[in-house]
Amino acid sequence: MNLKSNVLWLSLSMVFFASCLKNDDSYKGSENVSAIEVINASSGSTSLDVALDGNRLYANYFNFGNRINYFRAYTGTRNFKVYNNNLGNNSTAIFSKDIVLNNGKYYSAFIVDTAAKMDVIVLKDSTRGAGRDSVRIRFANMSPDAPAIDLYANGSNTPILTNISYKTASEFISFPSKANVIFDIKPTGQNTLLATLEPVNLYDGYVYTIWAGGYVSGSSAEGKQIKLKSFSH
Repeated sequence: MNLKSNVLWLSLSMVFFASCLKNDDSYKGSENVSAIEVINASSGSTSLDVALDGNRLYANYFNFGNRINYFRAYTGTRNFKVYNNNLGNNSTAIFSKDIVLNNGKYYSAFIVDTAAKMDVIVLKDSTRGAGRDSVRIRFANMSPDAPAIDLYANGSNTPILTNISYKTASEFISFPSKANVIFDIKPTGQNTLLATLEPVNLYDGYVYTIWAGGYVSGSSAEGKQIKLKSFSH
């Protein structure tokens, strides 16, 4: 995700963190500072932009499935706003909600649903380090019309995470680090395949979020069909 170089975030420089959560779950660089990343899980939306307390990021090409990497943000109650990028830099927000950020913590903020029903789901990215030859993973259900979902791996008939409802995520769990892992999602307790993630390489010691976005009833031609995606923290 490219950000315009001249943007200041409440007098803090925009800082991207490489593999922030690999070995630690807190940002210890300053007092009263947290780190937050933002994921566009609003299927069918236009390119979006976001702000905290009116301070816009001026994100470029922030479309469905895209992610803005971790940046610093002051702690406390912050007003999270979403803008339609196509309406220009002086447009009014299409969504606004107060969120709470705590000192030294990492967060993932998912923008979900359409403009009329938009919400932001803030997940705390606290996690302990993965053991040897393993990773830490969680599953987040950000599909508005999906039922509770189970997550499967590599064709197994036994789910690794179960009963994850819309706007929620599982706890992080340990999972073997390996190449070409294929994740599937199905309604809890059912065999109906909802979506499959293309093979992903899970690198030793890393932390991953697997998430579902889009609509079970959505059209693939319109790009609104439910999809399974992933990213490393």
